[in-house]
Amino acid sequence: MLRKSLVTALSVAAMAGLSVAPAYAATTFTVAATVNTIATINISTGAYTFTSSDNTNTHLAANENASIPAAGNITGSIRTSKANPGFINVVAPAGPLTGAAAATIPIASLQVTCAAGTGNTGVNAVPTGLASQTALTASASTQCAKYNNGATGTSAQVGILLSMFLDDTAVIADTYAALSGFSVAASAT
Repeated sequence: MLRKSLVTALSVAAMAGLSVAPAYAATTFTVAATVNTIATINISTGAYTFTSSDNTNTHLAANENASIPAAGNITGSIRTSKANPGFINVVAPAGPLTGAAAATIPIASLQVTCAAGTGNTGVNAVPTGLASQTALTASASTQCAKYNNGATGTSAQVGILLSMFLDDTAVIADTYAALSGFSVAASAT
């Protein structure tokens, strides 16, 4: 009798186990992503200075131009949308540079040259629209380089060589203090 009861108990337990087994149902889901534009920038040169011994040079190079590292002294990254390019600009203050004896050098006497460095990598990472001895404008930005979207967007590591020049043909002899307010800006839309 015990054996018959045990068999019956096991049969009932098995059926109970089947009746409480979990049910499975399929469902669907979606995936969405927001990938934002980014623009980061670093410049390894904190100051540009000039030493002039003549007044005939329209493109007097900054003392630092020769020591700019080969990998580029402007580094960073740009990620644009499919429809828009990215830019690197040099922003100038209102100026002017003022000397110890009150002589002045207008911002427009300063020029920038931007050359492609070795750190440009990624989609559409070749910079175009590079500035070549372009005069700065007071209280404005001057395009240094452009990263084209190429209808696919840009996702690039940035490497630009920034050189500065001074048109000293009309500069009065004086000692001109450093003027703050210059910056390099990267933008992406």
